[in-house]
Amino acid sequence: MKIERNESIFLEILFLRTLYANKKAVWWTSVVQILATLVIYIKTNQPIYVGFAVAFFVIVLLRTANASAFEQKDLSSATMADLRKWEWRYLLGAVSTCILLGLLCLTSIYVFADTSAAITSVAIVVASMVALVTRNYVSPTVIIGMSFGILAPLFLTFILLGGIYNWLLALLILPYFWSNVRIASKLRQSLWDALLGKQQLSVVVSHFDAALNGMPQGLLMFDSNQNITVANMKAAKMMGFDDPDQVHGHSLQSLLRLARVKAYFPEETHASLSAKMQDLLTGRKERDMFVTPNKRHFEFMATPDPQHGTVLILQDVTRRAEAEAQISRMARYDSLTGLPNRSQFAEIAKTYLDGIGTGMQIALMVVDVDGLKRTNDTFGHRIGDELLRAFADRLASVDVKHPVISRFGSDEFVLLFCAPTRDAILKSVERIMAAISGQYNVSGQEIMTGAHAGVVVVSRGEFDLAVMHMNADLALDAARKDSQKAWAVFVDTMDQSFRSKQRLKNDLRKAIAERTLSVAYQPIINVRTLRMVGCEALSRWNHPDFGPISPAEFIPMAEEMGLISDLTRTVIEQAIKDCSLWGSRIAVSINLSSYDLHNMDMADIIRSALLRYNVEPALIEVEVTEGAIITDREATGGVLESLKAMGLQVAIDDFGTGYSSLSYLKDLPVTKVKIDRSFITDITEEGRSLKLLRGIVQMTHELGLSVTIEGLETREQFALINRWIGAEYVQGFLYGAATTAENIAKNFDIEMVQLPVKPNNGEVVTVH
Repeated sequence: MKIERNESIFLEILFLRTLYANKKAVWWTSVVQILATLVIYIKTNQPIYVGFAVAFFVIVLLRTANASAFEQKDLSSATMADLRKWEWRYLLGAVSTCILLGLLCLTSIYVFADTSAAITSVAIVVASMVALVTRNYVSPTVIIGMSFGILAPLFLTFILLGGIYNWLLALLILPYFWSNVRIASKLRQSLWDALLGKQQLSVVVSHFDAALNGMPQGLLMFDSNQNITVANMKAAKMMGFDDPDQVHGHSLQSLLRLARVKAYFPEETHASLSAKMQDLLTGRKERDMFVTPNKRHFEFMATPDPQHGTVLILQDVTRRAEAEAQISRMARYDSLTGLPNRSQFAEIAKTYLDGIGTGMQIALMVVDVDGLKRTNDTFGHRIGDELLRAFADRLASVDVKHPVISRFGSDEFVLLFCAPTRDAILKSVERIMAAISGQYNVSGQEIMTGAHAGVVVVSRGEFDLAVMHMNADLALDAARKDSQKAWAVFVDTMDQSFRSKQRLKNDLRKAIAERTLSVAYQPIINVRTLRMVGCEALSRWNHPDFGPISPAEFIPMAEEMGLISDLTRTVIEQAIKDCSLWGSRIAVSINLSSYDLHNMDMADIIRSALLRYNVEPALIEVEVTEGAIITDREATGGVLESLKAMGLQVAIDDFGTGYSSLSYLKDLPVTKVKIDRSFITDITEEGRSLKLLRGIVQMTHELGLSVTIEGLETREQFALINRWIGAEYVQGFLYGAATTAENIAKNFDIEMVQLPVKPNNGEVVTVH
């Protein structure tokens, strides 16, 4: 994790204050050491022990003076070098004490070989080693120095004593030294990570206990006997105590019993909580979750060490758990209506037959809301959303047997239900259509809304969701085409339409594989110079039997068949090739679908074509719609970042037709915005539309992005754009429809000023 310099200095100051906060403990420890050495002197009558007592006294005076100087020091403007000096000053005093302790053992065990003196000296060393890590773990340097100062003389003592047994004891000091360093490192890292991971921690006071008590997580340190040696305030509160001192010294089972007596954890949860914590302390698990009856979520994380104890971190993650549950729900349910979405509907349908009786007739009903776009355009998307919620409520209010209702798209609802007979199904459909059609009162607006529906009815043994949905869609298409019907039931004759569609799919698959689809280009014009600066590459399909097939028909079909990436690859290859044939004089814009934006190989595909045809990346622009981004913003953002890093331009197409346009401009590597044609349709008649368009362009320019306005069709529109809007580029039939690469090459450096004319075949061309 990258740490900012100021944040690192702040943490170092905190750790230094933790070190120096032990002044009183250091003083009393030294008093014990002095008294112990004097006792040894009385026992042995060796003057050197008086010298040890005096040395301990002098060192503790110097350490106390150093600690007092540190407490008075203003560290608000301290540098890292200043902090290192204070750490070394602390280390000098601490190591001096440790060396004296080690030498005391050496003198007692090896020099004088006095049993009482040796036992007393070792007892002092052991007592000091117990507190060494827990007091000083914030500084690896101090831990290493103090451990070395104590253990090195002991190591030398056993070596000098000689013999295999003593030499083995000397070797055992090495892993003990390493364990001190390792435990201290883990404790320091745990505290470091906890402090960095929680920005809400605004004040960390100057000593160890306060640092622990300020942690947002609870911390419990258990020794090898599962007794608590360290606890912070958060952990105490989580277990139902008011102070960490009430927790110290208790075993795990004792702690849980006290918490149960305080009724902090209900009795029925005691066994479960105890088992989970035992698993953590014994190393069977490193992480676990405990959920209380009142739905509080606690996460436990353990760093076990069977020899020296375990550090247990406790955290209340209720908010995170609730957020994850909400995210999970959002992935399965429609956020607007609360109904199951497409994927959740499919999961429910898998077990649908389990809940109905034999002999039942099953209906799948696909419903489309009429005029939703008109409602959005007239009253705004907020009213449109409220209308959809009201529509869903009416759909759910109809009394049918075993219903499953889902929202598949913006205006598409799917209803699965059953009835004893086919006639009962059809009567239910009539009730549903009567309920959902009619007048809605939405935020004071009276809105008349109808619906069209397609219904398929099957017996229990014929239930196949995919086939039923396909047939219901065919029935819905039939209902839309019949002005006398609002709904239709699937019949076998509708299969002909399906077979035609299947043939079209097969032909499309063949056309993409054989690369018989062509690429046409629509000019993009500079508003100031009226010269073509680029063009948009558009896929075209001229079917050998049916003639030209609209992209609005075959592109969604390619997406449905999983062939869109192959189609995109063909367009990329041809567009970059044509760009090279044009001498790289104008840029080419290529559309990417949502499927392309999930293809991590897309950057390599484009890079390969650029190298093959020797085209500069800056001449290639990729266009993505808001709808393509919204499916997986993180993944698509990564692909776009890769393309931008190559030097390509990135444009948001059909801008303003989605729900979160501004957030896309802020978060994604966008260089251009292409404003949807719907914004200029009525700018010559409606002043508000002109103001809205001008506001969008100004905002986009403030973000450092260029603007292309799509759908330009009249001179009047162009005059307003040129005078009032300030967009750099326009695109539309006024300056040419999509045409061949050869025609594009003819229009280089020509000022395009004439209105389009329509030849006999209906294609719009430009006259110069």
